[in-house]
Amino acid sequence: MPQAPEIFKRSLDDIQLDGLPPRDAPGFEDAVLFTLTTQYATKGYTAAIVIQDGHVMGVAVPQEGVEPKQYILGLLEHRFLDDALPALEILAEMTQDPEILYNYGVCLSEMNRVEESVAPLQACVEAEPDYAHAHAALGFSHIKLGQLDKAEKVLRNAAKQFPDDLWINRNLAGLLAKRGKHQDAKPFFERALAANPQDVATLFGLALSLEEIGPQNAEQATGIYKRIVELEPASPIATEARKALSRLAQDTMKAKADGGLRMDAVMYMTGAFETFARMDQQEIAKAVFEIAKLGESGLSINDPDTRYSLKSLDGDFSGMQLLSMMHVGLKSIDPSLDTQSGLDAEYDAARKMAGK
Repeated sequence: MPQAPEIFKRSLDDIQLDGLPPRDAPGFEDAVLFTLTTQYATKGYTAAIVIQDGHVMGVAVPQEGVEPKQYILGLLEHRFLDDALPALEILAEMTQDPEILYNYGVCLSEMNRVEESVAPLQACVEAEPDYAHAHAALGFSHIKLGQLDKAEKVLRNAAKQFPDDLWINRNLAGLLAKRGKHQDAKPFFERALAANPQDVATLFGLALSLEEIGPQNAEQATGIYKRIVELEPASPIATEARKALSRLAQDTMKAKADGGLRMDAVMYMTGAFETFARMDQQEIAKAVFEIAKLGESGLSINDPDTRYSLKSLDGDFSGMQLLSMMHVGLKSIDPSLDTQSGLDAEYDAARKMAGK
């Protein structure tokens, strides 16, 4: 099995090798290089060794061994960040390889050493201006540090240079949305989606920005949230999308321009009055709490074919039926409560019909 390379960095003050001249002698450093290289050659290793800033650094690769860079990238691929970081640090000092600099910066960032990540990422984009991922990572490090002006400048410049890059566009869109610049963010979300139409994080960010831009975008945002649920129904982001769908449906009801009633809600509430009349306050509160918990994952208010069940009540129910029941239940517990359902007019009509 191929052996991994040896990667090391040691202070010259700690070097103790037989036959070396005194530490302050003119030939000391050359003797260190020659002695270490010879020792590794004797063991069957090919060594690249340099002396820099009072340290000796090197990479020694055995015969049939793994090339150092590939070894490090393999560690990163399998998330052995602690193991990869010292090797990245040494190789970054020995070489200006853009891939090493990029991975060194990203590794530092992911290990929450974000401030240290900026220098290698900056060095990477200077050494290789066409390294798109490095621009995206540099901008993201500035975001994590709260340096939002720097981040926006880096990412906007990168977006001009790489208009089709997923990560640059997504990071820039997220930053602009974070800064409340939702109209500016929208085209960058759309560019990111052109690169990957199934990226649910970008879809979610776009939908949120559309909501913030104005209610005229509610229908488009609703379609995007539904798309997220279709793509990854069991994911946490789909749970948030379902909540958003419920919120948008309720907002739509609140904004009824013609003052008309949703008669399905009126009838559901009339039935809820009859159901709750047979229950005590504790039982009603239990049912209301259970409906509220279901609502945290989103209720399909405008889809009567989607059905839900409760432990506290027999039968199955539509989303609108549950919302209507919760409204009635909360009002029975405390008539002064604002249920935020947008069904106050329907409640008043149902209460009159039920003779309450």
